[in-house]
Amino acid sequence: MPQYQVHKLFPTPVFVHDDITTTEKQRDFVYAQKWYRPPADNGWLTQNHYLLDEPVMKTLKDQIMECLDLFVHKELGLPDDMFFRMTNSWAVKHHEGDWGQSHIHTNSVFSGVYYMDTNPNTGNISFHRDVSNHVLPMTARSGRYTERNDLNTDEHRVDSEVNRLVLFPSNLYHSVGKNLSEWDRYSIAFNFFPVGHWGQDEHELIL
Repeated sequence: MPQYQVHKLFPTPVFVHDDITTTEKQRDFVYAQKWYRPPADNGWLTQNHYLLDEPVMKTLKDQIMECLDLFVHKELGLPDDMFFRMTNSWAVKHHEGDWGQSHIHTNSVFSGVYYMDTNPNTGNISFHRDVSNHVLPMTARSGRYTERNDLNTDEHRVDSEVNRLVLFPSNLYHSVGKNLSEWDRYSIAFNFFPVGHWGQDEHELIL
C-alpha cells in the first residue's frame, strides 16, 4: 500500500475555554436588564449593547480579553503589539422554543459568546462551512459520504455549557439550536476590532 499524507490546509480556528466565572451580582445584573425581541421573533436581546463596559461586569470582561490575547497572539501568531478592542456586547435570552438563525457578525474581525446560564437542552451553537469552501467543487447532498470527518463536514457543534467561552472569526456562519426546555438560556455575545498600527509601507493602517 502506498504511503501518503493528507494536509488540512487553512483551517478555521474556533477557540473554546471553560471555567470563565461570573459572580451572583453579575448574573443578577444581566437578569435585570431591559430586553427587546428582534424582528426575527426568535429570542430576546438586551437594550444595552455595551453590557460588558458596565463597571459591575469588569471581571468578566477581563477574563474574556485575556482569552482573546491567548487566542490571537499565542495560537494565531499575531505580534504582541497588535491589539483588539471589544466594540460591543449584549446578552441574549432564549425562552422555550427560541432559537438563532444562521448569521455572521459584521463590522468586526473576531466575535465570541459566553454561556452564563444554560442546560443541555437549551440549544447549542453550530458553525457552518461556507459552500464556496466545500471539499468538492460542487455542493454535495448531505449524507453522500461514508462517514463525516473534519475534511468533509458541513457543520460543527459546540455544546453551550455553563461558564464556557467560544471565540471565532466574525465571518464564520453560526446558528443556535432551539431551546427544548423550560429553562431560560442566557448568553453574552461580543465583537472585537483591531486597533493600533497594522502593516507597513503601502499596506500601513493606523486605527
